[in-house]
Amino acid sequence: MKKYLIILFLSLAAFTNSLIASNITAYLTYATFNTMAKGPYLETYLSVIGNSMVFVKNENGKFQGAVDISVVFSQKGEIKNAQKYSLNSPEIADTSKGRPNFIDQQRYVLANGTYDMELTIADKNKPTDKPFVTTFPVAINFSDSLIGISSIQLLESYTKAVASGVLTKSGYDLMPYVSTYFPENIGRIKFYTEIYHAKKIVGEGEKLLMSYYIESYENKTRLNDYSGFNKQVANDVNILLSEFNIESLPTGNYNLVVEVRDKENKIQAKQTCFIQRTNKLVALNFDDIKALTVSNTFVSSYKNMDSLNYFIKSLRPISSTSEVQFSENQLGGKDLELKQQYFYNFWKSRNALNPELAWLMYYKEVMKVNKEYDSYGFKGFDTDRGRVYLQYGAPDQKSKYDTEPSALPYEIWEYYSLVDKTLEVSNPDNRQSNKKFVFYNPDLVTNKFILIHSEARGEINNARWKLLIYKRDTQSTNLDNESAPSHFGGNADDNFKNPH
Repeated sequence: MKKYLIILFLSLAAFTNSLIASNITAYLTYATFNTMAKGPYLETYLSVIGNSMVFVKNENGKFQGAVDISVVFSQKGEIKNAQKYSLNSPEIADTSKGRPNFIDQQRYVLANGTYDMELTIADKNKPTDKPFVTTFPVAINFSDSLIGISSIQLLESYTKAVASGVLTKSGYDLMPYVSTYFPENIGRIKFYTEIYHAKKIVGEGEKLLMSYYIESYENKTRLNDYSGFNKQVANDVNILLSEFNIESLPTGNYNLVVEVRDKENKIQAKQTCFIQRTNKLVALNFDDIKALTVSNTFVSSYKNMDSLNYFIKSLRPISSTSEVQFSENQLGGKDLELKQQYFYNFWKSRNALNPELAWLMYYKEVMKVNKEYDSYGFKGFDTDRGRVYLQYGAPDQKSKYDTEPSALPYEIWEYYSLVDKTLEVSNPDNRQSNKKFVFYNPDLVTNKFILIHSEARGEINNARWKLLIYKRDTQSTNLDNESAPSHFGGNADDNFKNPH
């Protein structure tokens, strides 16, 4: 029942859960809830970006956009719930000043279990474009014998409900925030969650403590300035509706956490939601780094310039753009103390309580990729495979193909869930799902496999990647040709769809 918010970006690249279909830009998140009467349900929140759509005149003489949507939930090929509908934008008199965004919310009653959720979306006014179709797993798991907790629903706003509607829960109208990304122009994070069966499990009239806080995603370090609590009496359904001021929250990846504790302070239920923050107001600053005192820190023992340069270079796969720029522009000289200060600040920003542990854990991974991917003068972290491993973590599945006839050696890495550790400002929705990377070795001598294609946002996306793999026997000057001719034993396309 722990469920991270899933995000889709539709418009021709990926799934953050982020995607891209024809030219529609849309964001989809979902959350799971439970009811005493009807059981569990899954709620979807779809935000469509108006400027990515075609608006046409309707019978009222106004301009309007529309998308056709299909949602299917199935188990082992058997459909358990489904809906097909059209979603219309607000009407506008003039498109020259932009087209409005619009939001849709739907609920699907589903029993406990794991489902394949298939989403199809298409611009109704662009019938020549192929619909975008994607399938991803969702899970529902609510117990009657334990205290349960819903997903954490992120909110754009909430108000007391005047009348019950599709946005209404527990007497409030909840406007969903359809993303997990919070740029610097958003100063607060609002959220809602429900707790189930507390009266049954801990007893009628017993007290509950609901604590909520933000922690580092990488190291699970709790941020003391971002925590709160709410005391309630146990009920069939308890709700938590709260918010944080995040104006000073630095750029980074975080978890929003809700814990439910009984009177003995024992955790009865816990839920987390991944969020990402970009905050230029708390950007890397030369004067701040120079002001750091490192004499009594772990970096004070790093007095060898070559070793420290090497350590700093190894950070590049997980460095933000501002950190890369700072290291390139400010650390080229022989100022040992500045390099110590930069190195300490890098890890302190990731684990304020134990920066040395964060570094040692990362360095263990660096040594691992160096051992596996070193190649003729290139350290493992300088290779494409080493960089991807450090930036996104170990793949869930890694498939090697080095004996396929006519093909150069290649590898396909698959990530079921992927988080970019570089904290790039350009990556508004950092969590992605079901992403693959294709590497190949064009020289057959070194161990330096080159990344030639990926579905992940911000990575190289090359529709002609199969031509590179089979280039020994296939030469094509036609830039419109994306597929290699059939080869004996050629399985690259099948291997990409179903790595093994």
